[in-house]
Amino acid sequence: MGRPHSAAETRRVIRLHIRLTVTEELRLLELATESGLTVSDFVRGIVLNSTPQLKKPDPGRAALIRGLGELGKIGSNINQIAHELHRERMMGIGPRIPDNVIVASLHGVNTLSHHLLSLLTDGR
Repeated sequence: MGRPHSAAETRRVIRLHIRLTVTEELRLLELATESGLTVSDFVRGIVLNSTPQLKKPDPGRAALIRGLGELGKIGSNINQIAHELHRERMMGIGPRIPDNVIVASLHGVNTLSHHLLSLLTDGR
């Protein structure tokens, strides 16, 4: 499931290019990071006095988000393995891994992903 599309009037499609010295760029990055914002949201906030859409996640939250993403990939791989083993069993090759091991692995991934997700949503 992809990200929902923004309404045309709220979609940001215009790019602004400015020239900075290396020192200015470093200072801008430093200020944005200290504010917990992306450079775009930081500049937009100063220039237009607007509120940022999302703050950049703190390092702990960012690690949880990455962990949840990796866990999703692992779960997908386990699911693909389970389907392949089922196909082999149906062809008469025979089970090499018991069903309960696959089910337990998928259950573990599911439990851990729910735990990570609850940490992300409760720890806003």
